[in-house]
Amino acid sequence: MRLGALLAAVLAAGVLAAVAHADARPLTANDRALLARPATYEEQIGELVARRLTGHSVSVRCGALGIGDPRVLGVTPWGAGGPVDYFLMRPAECTFLAWFRQSPARWDPRSCEGDDCAQIPNIAMALAVVSHESYHILGYRNEAQVECYGMQSIWFVANRLGASVAEAQSLASFYAARMYPLRRTQSPRYWSSQCRDGGTYDLRRSLARWPS
Repeated sequence: MRLGALLAAVLAAGVLAAVAHADARPLTANDRALLARPATYEEQIGELVARRLTGHSVSVRCGALGIGDPRVLGVTPWGAGGPVDYFLMRPAECTFLAWFRQSPARWDPRSCEGDDCAQIPNIAMALAVVSHESYHILGYRNEAQVECYGMQSIWFVANRLGASVAEAQSLASFYAARMYPLRRTQSPRYWSSQCRDGGTYDLRRSLARWPS
């Protein structure tokens, strides 16, 4: 069964690392150097979605995060007045975004084939990193809340990058059903019992479909 294989890929890939870092981190010389150069193609993809999701003129850069923990995949620095309008992602996450942008239908959990299926968890995580960090840009700091809000926006990110609504919702559902539950034990800071249909962190309680 395809979903069983995908879950095995999740466990094998170990992609359930923390996807953000809420602790305040000032701007660094490395940040300034990254922001001083033009955005790459991959970075422009992240910016495209983050700007639509936040309504801010967000900059996205792929590079060193300035954090020692290799499990952290993205970071939004906070200045004295709150979050700044940029976030950083590890280069691998930007690569997965570019893969998705080039051929969205190839990464549909309902129809992926062969080795592509093994990459679905990485694709879903890259989409989640963008949506997660976007909520930090909006000023949210509680990681469990941000993770839940970000999960509910995976479909938006996927759709804006070219996926059909049905595929975008399938990716969001895959993350919610197969990846998010593992956070409870692997990264509990990013998990909440209120991240559910009708829970405190449900952004669209009037809608029956969860998480999109």
